[in-house]
Amino acid sequence: MTIPDIAGGLPAIDHHSHASMARFRTVEQIERHFSTAHLEANVPAEVYDQYIGARNQGDTATLERLQAEHGTETLMQKGVEFRSTTFFSRALRDGSRALYGSEGDWDSLMERARDWGTREPCYAYDQAARVANTPVVLTDVPRIDRTLWDPKRYRQIMRIDGYVYPFHSGQTRALRGTEFQRFHAGFDAVLRAELARDGMDAPPPTFDAYIQFMDASLERRVREGVVGLKIASAYVRPIDFQPVDTAKAATTYEALAAGREVDRRPFEDFVVRRCAQYAADHKLPMQIHVGMGHPEPGMLVSNSGPLLLETFLNIRSLNRLQVTLLHGGYPFSSQVASLVQTYGNVFLDFSWMPYLHHFYLRQKLTEWLEILPANKLLYGSDAGAPEFHVAAAHHARQALNEVLSDGHRRGVWSGRQVEWLAQRVLWDNAADLYGIED
Repeated sequence: MTIPDIAGGLPAIDHHSHASMARFRTVEQIERHFSTAHLEANVPAEVYDQYIGARNQGDTATLERLQAEHGTETLMQKGVEFRSTTFFSRALRDGSRALYGSEGDWDSLMERARDWGTREPCYAYDQAARVANTPVVLTDVPRIDRTLWDPKRYRQIMRIDGYVYPFHSGQTRALRGTEFQRFHAGFDAVLRAELARDGMDAPPPTFDAYIQFMDASLERRVREGVVGLKIASAYVRPIDFQPVDTAKAATTYEALAAGREVDRRPFEDFVVRRCAQYAADHKLPMQIHVGMGHPEPGMLVSNSGPLLLETFLNIRSLNRLQVTLLHGGYPFSSQVASLVQTYGNVFLDFSWMPYLHHFYLRQKLTEWLEILPANKLLYGSDAGAPEFHVAAAHHARQALNEVLSDGHRRGVWSGRQVEWLAQRVLWDNAADLYGIED
């Protein structure tokens, strides 16, 4: 049976992307980057740490030694082979063919990709946005070079997590993998860059001075073009942010500044709530990561459960804060829908899912579209690679076509409602949240 092309001609706003963050990587490098879990599970933990450090630094001598002593490269190749059956791998190659051209063999396409990678950093992504028909891309990046990246197309989302973890070592002995350390390193780099802009090389010793710095930094970045905020803290702690009074937060901060070991949560929770209140007062949408992370140990999936947010979402002064829960919350996708259905100011984005899931995405789109109001669901890619940007847009439209067509056949939606829903998911819902005009 032929599926009507309901969504194919519609432009889309990519609600969640990482355009401009990642340097060019070949398809092979992308596949290897997401295949490290097999290696981690088959060597001593300290060997894995050495491998990641050597890979990140381009230390070929250490990589060769680790292969000789532990077979690390052989394990990496086996990990890539095992992941070749995933929809992730299929979508990556679909996106490559759509982006670099369907003619010619695979090696010719990869030669074109390498050529594009030598051009301006935005070149390949601009081509991907054209092919994917995504005139607006909301990109979660620490900085964006406005001399290269078109501000009308690429609009910055800013993580607040850098402000949440001053005086944190970023290290843990309790967890496997490197995700925890990697995210803390990223948070710390953003914080130190902002401190440097104010002439500081470390967080100030007093709570009041830190809050003044944080408020001024946040306002400055919004003036410079930030259109929304994001919380990525699920990678490093539970997201059950609690109300905390100022005195408790101040006591905690000043103990940390003095080098004492105390429970950090009161200060962290205070900062998250303060940033959220700023967003609510200034009509800035806020994105929150919920659900699983990357295919490598380090993040605790239980820290990212959306129901952990209930106390935060029930803060009365945040009732008009527009919160979008990211990635469909997998594997908590029905829990996410229950929150989005309950709270009028909470929305659901299914970025990442279009190139990770095929059958499951269709199941969940059916569930979400049947239970949620038409203004609640947003498309996103969660792509830092142009190949995935193209693949995500293609597979999202394909999934919407199938789900909406099936719902029309079953009498759930009229023909007019089907067209309206496609338009809302791909464009109108994000446009309304972020004030984006056609």
